[in-house]
Amino acid sequence: MENSKMALQRTLTATFSITSIIWIWLLIAARVPTARAKIGYFWHITDLHFDPAYSTKGDVLRSCWYSEHHQGSSRSVPGRFGDYNCDSPWSLLESATQAMRSRQGDNVEFVLWTGDGLSHSTRRSLESHRLDLLRNITELLGRTFPSQFVFPVLGHEDGQSGNFRRLGELWRHWLPLEALQTFEKGGYYTIEQTKSRLRIIVLNTNFMRQEHTKLTPSHSAAIRQRPSNPTDSSEHTNYYYHHRNYYHGSNNGYYSAVPAMDTGGQTRALSAAESHESQRQWEWLEAVLAKSQANKETVYIVGHMPPGLDERQVGNARNGHSTFSENNNSRYIKLVRAYSSIIQGQFFGHLHSDSFRIVYNLNGDPVSWIMIAPSVTPRKMNVGANNPGMRLYKFETDTGQVLDYTQYYLDLDQANSVSEPVWQAEYNLTTQYYGLAEVTAVALHNLAERFSNADDPLLAKYYRANSVRYVSNHCDGLCALTHYCAITRLGYSHFRECMDIGTSSASASRAQIPHRPLLVLLLPLLLVFQQPCLQGLLGALQHPSATHRGRPTHTWSGAPIKCLGVVLYILSRVVGRLWPKRPPTGCQRDNVSSVVSICEEISRICDNSSTVASPLSNSMPPTNFPPLSTCTNCT
Repeated sequence: MENSKMALQRTLTATFSITSIIWIWLLIAARVPTARAKIGYFWHITDLHFDPAYSTKGDVLRSCWYSEHHQGSSRSVPGRFGDYNCDSPWSLLESATQAMRSRQGDNVEFVLWTGDGLSHSTRRSLESHRLDLLRNITELLGRTFPSQFVFPVLGHEDGQSGNFRRLGELWRHWLPLEALQTFEKGGYYTIEQTKSRLRIIVLNTNFMRQEHTKLTPSHSAAIRQRPSNPTDSSEHTNYYYHHRNYYHGSNNGYYSAVPAMDTGGQTRALSAAESHESQRQWEWLEAVLAKSQANKETVYIVGHMPPGLDERQVGNARNGHSTFSENNNSRYIKLVRAYSSIIQGQFFGHLHSDSFRIVYNLNGDPVSWIMIAPSVTPRKMNVGANNPGMRLYKFETDTGQVLDYTQYYLDLDQANSVSEPVWQAEYNLTTQYYGLAEVTAVALHNLAERFSNADDPLLAKYYRANSVRYVSNHCDGLCALTHYCAITRLGYSHFRECMDIGTSSASASRAQIPHRPLLVLLLPLLLVFQQPCLQGLLGALQHPSATHRGRPTHTWSGAPIKCLGVVLYILSRVVGRLWPKRPPTGCQRDNVSSVVSICEEISRICDNSSTVASPLSNSMPPTNFPPLSTCTNCT
């Protein structure tokens, strides 16, 4: 019996010991993944727009080009590191890469280079010349990051579709064989990393472009103004790197030897072969996303042109500032919704601005985000300039979860003034500036919701960062509405509806301004026609309507007090004190139908305390989008 008890005791003791060890191991294991999660960094640069013809003796009104046959018409002189009216000199690109190297060089996982390495002016150049210019930039990045992979993306200024194979040869030291196979056919590829679950998908967004779109006047002017044989004797000449030898940017015969190639002033429609490859990219993209989902991978989607619309093109032109065709835009958003659970981030450029976008599911829940990085070039066609910028992301290397980013910028005026490019941190996304706790679609949705109030200080911060500290004025009215709608409505029809309702509400709130002079003229008629109403008001003030313990009591709910409201209303309308600076947050009826019925109108306003405002979001799918600060009707 005692042996049985001792055996049972030993069994219980052993079981308790094993259980304790398991619990201790579980507690340690629960803490270790957070502690051991590897934190990495990657750079994102975009829209370098290198212009080899840039000259410090050039004309800022002619893309900073110099010609001995043309006298400059501007009093300002291009700076050594660039000008807000021109594309990038080589000195600006060198300063940017040197700053990247000094701040986070060896300790980066990779570099995203999202297209448009060449100036807008090189469209007329031969493809061989454009390829040489891209080689200069490629070798500059290769010297800056000799141990890291740079993942290049095709921009719309980087070459035609027939050039995929030659570009693949140029970038083959960065791209594995699987990536080269699809890149040389269509300019798109994917990177499967062996040491993490993160996959990078690179798109050729040139296939997404809207066809038969005319070039903007400034684009066409830039092409026409190009000098035929520029020379430059400036002290700071535009040197660039080519085949490990330095050549003079304006005396190498590139421009004099290059014949004009007229583009016809239009975006070239896709050929039959390109249309086929465009469709193959869609099929390939969906197949890669499905495979990643099945393999429990996470993905980054990277491209040049983002979906949606340009937030700096203020107004509601029908697809006037879109990048994707409407069908391609809808198709892309549908795919992102379907695979939002594995998409950890989307990274684009092209707009030259610092902004973001939010993708919502059909229920209106924020499910994915898009980051749009500002350009290195300070020039932006039509919608203003910006200071040069570049971005450093912080992320978990295994899952791809973005933790933060630091936006760097160059104060171009200061750099040119002191002849020294000082790249400095502009802001951090989470640790300061916006005060986000995390980088998620929900957090960015909550930030965008703040932008619906034009007086919110976070909107002012965002607008300043949007141009990389170049613009300092206030963004309100149509400007604020355009940014808000562009961020939260990627679908073109939803964007137009957002803009239409917002502008209609703003117009309605100002609709009575022309009637103020009329009210001044009709005020004497009001006093005559409504004399009984006013006499009742005076009588109520002079004679108490009731007493309570010998003390007079006035009945303020009757017609006299409403007439008092009428008088105050008219006087305030004449003086103009009731006009809000932005659309009202409640439903306010302020239309006066006629002078005779004014008492009735004010009475309805005073008595209708159960008026309910219908938020704009009720008419805009998805239904729980953040509402604009206005209403559509009274019920």
